[in-house]
Parts: sequence; structure tokens; C-alpha cells
Amino acid sequence: MGALSVCAPQRRGGESLSQTSGGEAGIAGASWRDAPAKIGDDEIAETRDCEVLVIGLGHAGCCAMKAAVEAGAKVCAMQETSEDALLFKGHSYGHINSEFLKSRGVPEVDVTEFFNDWQVRSNNRSNPGLIMRYITHVGETFDWLIEGLGDEEKQSIYICYLMEGIPFKREFSGVKTWIGTARLTTELVEKMYRGIIGEAVAGGAEVLWETKGCQLVADEAGKVVGAIGLGPDGYVKVNASKGVILTTGGFGSNEEMREDLLYEIKESMGEQDQISCNLDCDGSGIQMGYWAGGRLDPCMGTMDGAYWYPTDSPIDPIGATSSLWMNADGKRYCNEGFGSTELQAMPGAKQPDGVTCSVFDSNVEELIKAQAFGHMSYDYAEKGFDGLHETMEKAYAGGEQGSADGDEAENTAGADKALMSPPTLYAADDYETLGKYLGYAGQSLENFVATIERYNELCEKGFDEDFGKDPSLLFPIKTRHFMALPARRPWGCSW
Repeated sequence: MGALSVCAPQRRGGESLSQTSGGEAGIAGASWRDAPAKIGDDEIAETRDCEVLVIGLGHAGCCAMKAAVEAGAKVCAMQETSEDALLFKGHSYGHINSEFLKSRGVPEVDVTEFFNDWQVRSNNRSNPGLIMRYITHVGETFDWLIEGLGDEEKQSIYICYLMEGIPFKREFSGVKTWIGTARLTTELVEKMYRGIIGEAVAGGAEVLWETKGCQLVADEAGKVVGAIGLGPDGYVKVNASKGVILTTGGFGSNEEMREDLLYEIKESMGEQDQISCNLDCDGSGIQMGYWAGGRLDPCMGTMDGAYWYPTDSPIDPIGATSSLWMNADGKRYCNEGFGSTELQAMPGAKQPDGVTCSVFDSNVEELIKAQAFGHMSYDYAEKGFDGLHETMEKAYAGGEQGSADGDEAENTAGADKALMSPPTLYAADDYETLGKYLGYAGQSLENFVATIERYNELCEKGFDEDFGKDPSLLFPIKTRHFMALPARRPWGCSW
């Protein structure tokens, strides 16, 4: 904490730039955008020279350091934590065409098809050259990433949704999903990256532990030629003749940057909403790049961005299954199966505050099996259905309490998913009772019942004339017991 406070940008006069300058932070007025005074040569305690400097040793930083060493560069890295305290967030690696996937029976994916699907998803705003480079090399990169693991360790890697009889590709609304996400255990991820660091150090790389990057150093022409970090003994200047790589993560824990940059989310928020976060990246790398002349993407995206759907928590019984979704007025509002989870959830951001819900019936297995492969989808190849049916039976037996018990009973309709509150499943033998369990009353309860009846009509027709849902995802809600998962729409998680 001492290093972070000393390293925080300061105006001459001592005012911390991490605080807003008064009033609401805006695109032009956020104080974090003001470059701090340059750290003078007389403040530098130590100077080092290298060819490539990597700031931040997470997933990207470790790989960048090893790759630069393998390319023959003299490499230095800065990492703000101690070596023992280093943590790696995330353990799933979505990719295509690795030898690893092929060895497990996953077929090769057409690169051009995959590329164009990516660009459609991003509204063609992604850098096409960079994306094509990524797609053509991601398979060999994954093989390179795991090459230090033993055969048994590689065999323990799980491939999501891989199961005999499941197709390797699905397409809904013109958007495609493929099987190809490899998931490692947390322990294996740590071993893998610590091994990569060790290989890089053995190859000549140097790591400055407990050293937080503070400022990039540029020459008279504006070219970045190094950086200054704050370490245990003061400021360290590292000259990098070939380049500096910033791999410090996002800005989830920086409130001012969230308020400034996530304006699409802010425009969709209600008066009582707020942007929250449960990650710790402070945006310092983005700040350094911006102060040195870098440009920001005009529309920042986040993992949990300007979209909302009622079944998106890792602990939800059915994941992001595209059942019948209804808003606080008891009305259906979208094509629940449009493409993939993030796309189908965008209309949810425009719904009224209050309880949203996902409604389905006891025939949920067939509904789940029809879904696209994607983030938060229900992976029945791994989970099976026994646990889900136990929860459904518990929900029916629990009546108005649903599947909750003990202290969970207070967590009724409207679980706050930003806080990962346990979800409560409700079940009933008729629509009206189910709606009452969820908290609907009066006109919204009438709407709830009418919406289910209308949805059943569309399912029987095999044509969703209201929202255009793919016929293969239209499953009527007629098999007792009837089920519902509620959630209160918060605005949280700029991941």
C-alpha cells in the first residue's frame, strides 16, 4: 500500500490525481487523464538497461517475457507483488486448432469462418489484422503454453462441452460457437506460469519484484524508450531499447476510471444503480500508456458490461440457458437465444429495475442440450443433470421458500448477482402461484401468466413471431413442475 500511494500521480502541490477534481467525472474532465509531473533524474535510485521491458506478470506478461527471451532479447520485468504473492486470475483458455485439441478429437476450425464470426460479434470494430494474427497462431500458442507440463498433467486438462454425440459447432441468429475451451485447475495454472517465469529467468531475464510501474519514459521524438517503477529502495529507471510491453490488466478497482470510461453502462443505469467490481486491477498501465500518447478505445467493453440476463451467475442451476425471460413487469422482452450469451443479454440492460426471471419446466434437460456453447452456459458434459434435478425437487418441496434453506431463506426473489448471492429456484404446479413466489402481483402477475401462455403458443407454432427466436430453442412450459429463477437487475462488475 505504501508503494501504491507514493506512486499515485500527483499534481505539483501534492493533490492526488486519484481523486476527482469536483463534480461528476466526465470524458474530458476526469483527473486521472492528467499526466503527473515527470519523475526527475535526481529521484532515481537505480538505473538498469535492457532491450524489452515487461510491466506486469499475469497471463500476458509471463508469456511476453518468455517469448522475448526465446527471440534472443535481453529482458527485464516489473511486478508490483512479491514473488510469493503472485496470483493468476482465470484458468480457461478458449482457442482453436491446437495439437492438444486435435489429440482429444476436436476437429480443426476454418480460420476464415472463425475470423468473420469474430468480426460480426464485435461489429467489425476489432483490429482485423490483429484478430487474424491471433486466430492463426492461438493453437500453436496454447501448445507452447503447456509444453512444460507433464503428460498426466496435460491429460487432466478438461475441454468444456466435449462429449460423444455433441456437435462441435452450433449457430443461432447467424452467430457461431465452437467447442475448444481448455480448462486447467488453479494449481496447474500457477505451476505453468511459475515454470514459464523460471524458464525466462534461466534464459537471462531479470524480474524486479515488488516494483510497480509508474511512468513511461520517452525520448525527444516521443518514442517510449523505458519506464520508471517504484521498488523497495525507491525509484528504478529501466531503459528498454526495443520496447516496453504493458500487461497490467484493466481498471476494475479504479472508481474514477470506471465512472469516466464505462459511459455505455452508465447510460443504461437507473437512479439507484452503481458500477461495482470484485477485481483489483487499478488501471495504472492504461494510465501510463495514455499519458505517453496512447489512444483509448472509443467504447470500452467489460466482461460484465452493458447487458443483463437473469441466469448469469456461475452458481445458477441452469447457467445462461435461453429459457423464457421476463422483466419486472412480467413481460417477455427479447430473443433469449440470439447468438451467444453477451449478445442475447443486451436488451436486458434497457429493462425496468426490479426482478427479472427465467422460466422453464421439468423438461429442462432437452432445453439445455439445445444451447450454444458459451460463457456461463450449462456444461452438462461435465455436470450431468442429477444435481439440477435435486435442486428442482427441493424447490418444489420448499413452496414459497423455494430451494433456499437456513440463512439462505432470506435471499428471496432478487438475488444480487454482482455479489454472487446464492440463487433460489422456485417451483409450482400453476403459473399464477409461481409468479406470486417470485414477487409478482396485480397487473405484473397477470402479465406473467399471459406471457407464459403466449410463449407456449409460439412454441407450438414453431415460429416466434414476437422476437424471432430460433425454432430449435422453442420449448413450451407445459410439463409440471413449472420452474423459475429470479434475479434483481443490479449494475455491477466492470471486470
